[in-house]
Amino acid sequence: MIDLDQIKLEQINDFKAIQLITFVSQNNKFELNNEAAQFLSQLKGNIAFVVICGKYRTGKSFLLNKLIDVQNEGFQVSPSTNSCTQGIWLYTKPIINKQSNLQIYFLDTEGSESGVKSQTHDAKIFALAILMSSTFMFNSIGCIDEQSIIQLHLTTLLSKNIQVQDHDNNNNENILGYYTPKFIWLLRDFVLEMKDGQNRKITPKEYLELALHDDRQYQSENSKKVRKTLLTCFKDRNCFQFVRPVINENELQRVNQLSNNQLREEFQQQVTQFREYLLKNTSPKQLNGVNLNGRMFCKMIDTFISNFNKGKVPIISTAWEHIVETECQQGLAQAKQLYETNLKKYFGADEAKSFEEIFQILKKIRDESFQTFHYIAGIREKNNHFEEYKKKLLDFMTEKENLAIRLNDDMNNTKNEEVIAEVSQKLKENLDQETFTIDNLEVFFQHFNEFLTAYDKKSAGTEKANTLIHFLQNHHPIIVKQLVNSIVQKYSKNKNQAEEEKAVQQVKEKQLLDNIKILEQNIQQHETKIKKLDQDKVQLEAQKKQLSDQLSKLQTENKTIRDNIKDVDELQNVILQKNEEIQNLRKMITSLQTKKKKGCCG
Repeated sequence: MIDLDQIKLEQINDFKAIQLITFVSQNNKFELNNEAAQFLSQLKGNIAFVVICGKYRTGKSFLLNKLIDVQNEGFQVSPSTNSCTQGIWLYTKPIINKQSNLQIYFLDTEGSESGVKSQTHDAKIFALAILMSSTFMFNSIGCIDEQSIIQLHLTTLLSKNIQVQDHDNNNNENILGYYTPKFIWLLRDFVLEMKDGQNRKITPKEYLELALHDDRQYQSENSKKVRKTLLTCFKDRNCFQFVRPVINENELQRVNQLSNNQLREEFQQQVTQFREYLLKNTSPKQLNGVNLNGRMFCKMIDTFISNFNKGKVPIISTAWEHIVETECQQGLAQAKQLYETNLKKYFGADEAKSFEEIFQILKKIRDESFQTFHYIAGIREKNNHFEEYKKKLLDFMTEKENLAIRLNDDMNNTKNEEVIAEVSQKLKENLDQETFTIDNLEVFFQHFNEFLTAYDKKSAGTEKANTLIHFLQNHHPIIVKQLVNSIVQKYSKNKNQAEEEKAVQQVKEKQLLDNIKILEQNIQQHETKIKKLDQDKVQLEAQKKQLSDQLSKLQTENKTIRDNIKDVDELQNVILQKNEEIQNLRKMITSLQTKKKKGCCG
């Protein structure tokens, strides 16, 4: 089996026919072509497959080329009588329903009854074509008759070559009808006018239904069995007719080389109408009601081929289980890849994040990864594989998240240690400077709380508390010791300073007392001097009074003399003499007054 996870999903830009399924005659096994698997696995959106089967050399490949509107680069067409197509082929260019954006791809199968391969081989190709198709086309020449119905005898082997469940096969054919595609019978080179038994014109679809419900007695048992199988297994049926593309037999040999305008206009119109029908009526390829993408389609084919190669019958339920598991594996792989990409995106820089940031980021990328997983793996129901691989994804994300948190915590721890060194600096400086005393311990506690608050604000990570605890375990004893030493040293320093101040004060007090004694002695001396001066003052005042009395007496005598002395000259002399005496007395008085004043000032 092909490992789809190992296929490189490269876009194929050139449109061409590539072999999808190869039959290796040497080992009698089918193989899924790597190039085709690579192409299919990268297909996105809704896809559908229209597969054509029928007898070899009936123009199947030519009709597909016209539907795809390609010529030489389309499916291979050969004018020989040998079967040209081997295995099953795919053309890489789809026709697209522009309204639904459905991509419709065409598959060509090797013709049956070539005589080269066995009926068993043809039955397996037929079964694979049924299993792969959204619309199955059976191609035959002419009208629907016993011979053409017998050509569909391979349908009677469907219930033997396709199994719905791996048990209870009694009702397999009826159940198989729910898994078979739309059935379209293509009537090539059809020239008859379609009428019913009453000679009324009927549509190709009505023509098909009349042929399948025809139960006339002359029919063979094989024909009846084919009709019953078609009615049972293919609930959605239709029929289209095509005239011969050219009238000239010689042109028919090289019909694939002719341009469209060289073909009959009626044939061109029929091809156009049929292409429009396919665009409007082809449904996306489904299994169990789920639209298959290219990867799922490849897994389904690979499972069916593997069963055939092992000699087993393809089991639809088993293929579905393989598809579900493959999608779960793919969902897991893509979810993992998205998760790791987002982890590198958000955690690639050497920058630590806070707990709130990392929680929000991890939740965001987890949700995105789960969404991717659900989108791919959650097809229709949450199956056992879904839960199994969801748990694997959850375990993967949990492991990655724990690693991301640890790495983030390591960065945060480094940052937190720097934060501690920064915010504790002020506290350390105050301890070193012996700022704290027994009287201002509340200041220390205030600084310590400021340190804790600043650390809590600037630090980050789930381990921030452990970093702080580790710091305190290592530094708390040192801080306490420094605080105690600071208090003791501050107390001792204050005590010594107080004793020094007391000694200085005592010296100053002694000096002051000595100065007071000296001052008291000076005061006493001054008081003695003042007392002596007071005594001198009394004596001087007595002397002054005595002199004043003498002056008065002299003045009286001078007057008497002046009166008695007649001689002026004599009198003048006497006066001069008395004046002289008076002047002397005045000098004496002045001298006494001066002494008295000096005594008072002293």
